[in-house]
Amino acid sequence: MKTILSLLILFVAFSEAGAQRRLALSDAESLAIDKNRDLQVARLEAAKTDQQVREAKGYALPLIAGSAQYQYYPLRQVSFLPGSFVGLGDDQLATFRVGGSSAFLGGVTISQPLLQPGIKAGIRAAGLARDISDQAISETRARVVTDVRKAYLLVLITQEQLRLQQQSIQRNEQALKDARALLAQGRASRVDTLRAYVTIENLRPAVIRLTNEVDIAGTVLKRVIGLDDSDVLDLTDSLRYEENPIEEADFYSQAIQSRPEIHRLELTEKLNQAQVSIREADRRPKLSAVGLVQSQAQTNRFQWNSWPVSSFVGLQLNVPIFSGFQQLARISQAEITRQQTATQLANLKEIVRAEVKIARSKAEEARLRIRTQAQTVSVAELGYRITRDRFRQGIASRLDVTDAELSLTQARANYLQAVHDFLNATYELDRATGRVK
Repeated sequence: MKTILSLLILFVAFSEAGAQRRLALSDAESLAIDKNRDLQVARLEAAKTDQQVREAKGYALPLIAGSAQYQYYPLRQVSFLPGSFVGLGDDQLATFRVGGSSAFLGGVTISQPLLQPGIKAGIRAAGLARDISDQAISETRARVVTDVRKAYLLVLITQEQLRLQQQSIQRNEQALKDARALLAQGRASRVDTLRAYVTIENLRPAVIRLTNEVDIAGTVLKRVIGLDDSDVLDLTDSLRYEENPIEEADFYSQAIQSRPEIHRLELTEKLNQAQVSIREADRRPKLSAVGLVQSQAQTNRFQWNSWPVSSFVGLQLNVPIFSGFQQLARISQAEITRQQTATQLANLKEIVRAEVKIARSKAEEARLRIRTQAQTVSVAELGYRITRDRFRQGIASRLDVTDAELSLTQARANYLQAVHDFLNATYELDRATGRVK
């Protein structure tokens, strides 16, 4: 029975390990948004800023604290009185011990800020930090989605390149059969068969390399998505090109309005200004309402018979006068930080302008290559068929067939690379303009 159970567990384990996950590009994007660890970290950072907002608002609420203290005096406290109180000279002091050997003090203090300019600025700064974390999530999401698209695309083109090499081997294997048939008929030389065999063997290392690259590309895709490396992916989308012209638009304006990085720096500049306000508020007077209710008692034998209560309420004013120029230095630091952010924002806008221009230029260049290579593939296919037929008729050499087959393989590879570059450039253009949602 145990043996059967063990075999059943192994069977289930192997079945799960061998199960494939069918994955379209849209599914990969959705999984990455849910599972990518960078996004999870960004969401946790947003949750932390929520608590920072809560903390900032808490400074405007009353502060209530309870305290209790017990003291034991092996030698009771000493008090001093003028000597005249007990019949001594005026220049003498009388000492006597007071109180009990055990003392207890307990109370509740309350402090309510009434006038504290820094609290309002702190709440505003915490809210801006929360908005910044939201933009950071959007920024990370756009980057992750773009990385998933590019990783997915890399798997597709690597698979297509492997398929091209396998097709090339199949064509050369057929050419080897044709050469052997012609050799048997006395219409071809032995050199032709040897050349066909060597050509096939020279193609096999590329197949091995591309097979490994497919596995590596799949590993990269799983890492970007956040899947376990043991998952087996079956990509359902294909490497295809659709003739959709890039619309004429002011991409730079779109990017300025949509890029979360720009919004994040704009909010950071406002946050830095709020930090300046907080530092300036530290130099202003602060007014608080304070109160205390306390009870105290003393005894010699732990018999607490009396618990007298005292209390007070009042106002507490704190006026900064001089702090060794610390506050002025902090204000200057906050202002310099704000200026740094403003410079970073201006620099980022120029970087975005360049990214948009480069991505669009690459997309248009790849589109032109696709059109050219599509025609080249058609011509190469026709040339290969003609040369193959001529070789079978004995009026073309094996070298001509090899050259025609190599040209066909290269033309198809160039077309696939152009499609890959075009899609890659469009993904970069979407990210650069902030259209990745």
